[in-house]
Amino acid sequence: MNRSVKIAILIFAGLLAWFVIRSVIRGDISTQHEEPRIEKNTVAPQAVTYEASAQTHGIRLKAKGLTAPDKSVTVKAGTAGNVISTPVREGTHVSRGTLLCGLDVEARAARLEEAEARRDAARIDFEAAKTLAEKGLAPANNEAAAKAALDAAEASVNAARVELSKTQIRAPFDGIFETRLAEAGDYLSPGQPCGTMVDMDPVIVAVEVAEANAGQLSTDMTGTARLPSGQTYPARLRYVSRTANEGTRTFLIEAELDTGEDPVAAGVTAELFIPMGDVPATLISPGLLTLSDAGDLGVRYVDDQSIVRFAEVKVIDETPEGAWVTGLPSPARLISIGQDYLAEGVEVRPVPQGGAQP
Repeated sequence: MNRSVKIAILIFAGLLAWFVIRSVIRGDISTQHEEPRIEKNTVAPQAVTYEASAQTHGIRLKAKGLTAPDKSVTVKAGTAGNVISTPVREGTHVSRGTLLCGLDVEARAARLEEAEARRDAARIDFEAAKTLAEKGLAPANNEAAAKAALDAAEASVNAARVELSKTQIRAPFDGIFETRLAEAGDYLSPGQPCGTMVDMDPVIVAVEVAEANAGQLSTDMTGTARLPSGQTYPARLRYVSRTANEGTRTFLIEAELDTGEDPVAAGVTAELFIPMGDVPATLISPGLLTLSDAGDLGVRYVDDQSIVRFAEVKVIDETPEGAWVTGLPSPARLISIGQDYLAEGVEVRPVPQGGAQP
């Protein structure tokens, strides 16, 4: 190869190298692989909403309990004896003093007659001693001894009468003879039962309430009670315990029901409702209630910037129309469909309920 050819090759290589370096500097030739750009979907998800506003709503204490009689007692024998009569049928309404169980009276009647005879004799002795003492024919202490004997005889008569009266076991108050616990022919010792009586006028509802509510209650507060039949009756608090149950930390309250002439049995489940005041609250469907990631009960709604928010709420009442809650802004655009799938902080396209778009 001659000298001129070598010079030409060197010149060409130099020009080629200069061209490549110039192209890299100017960016005409890319030395890196560029990732293709992917357009992100910027369309916000749709949220079906409706507007709800707070209204004045009365807070009610709601508690379940059982109906009970105003009074309930076991009527017991005051003396020993054989039962000879049980004239009242179970479930009968009786007046105070009605005979419930009769015991054998023969022995006690005989003892009363004997006591009365001794009293009559003692009276005669006393009158004679008194006359003799007045005439000075007998010492005065004879009269005093005769008077003491007469007094003792009178006391024996009274004791015999009381003992005889105990053979008649009678109703202690107006009410219902609920259960007969003795039959004719039974032998009753003192303290053994003849039967049970209850007074269902008025009917009582006894319930346990939380300590947070007990302090807001007082006697004579009024409300209503609802029975399983759906029947409701006016109710008035007559007792509010100020001592908590050690096991449950709840407080016992009792309410009297005005049942009129309606027969209401004891032991029936009853719901007691006592108004506690008015507060602003929002009526919602219970289906809108959900839980946050932290486990708090609340409702998701859309704010003015179309952002999903979570409001912690408190259910203060449940009615056939829905749940009354506090804690929501008013008014609020509540998410009625798909709120469980929309996270807090997500931007959405609010669509009024009934006008949702596919």
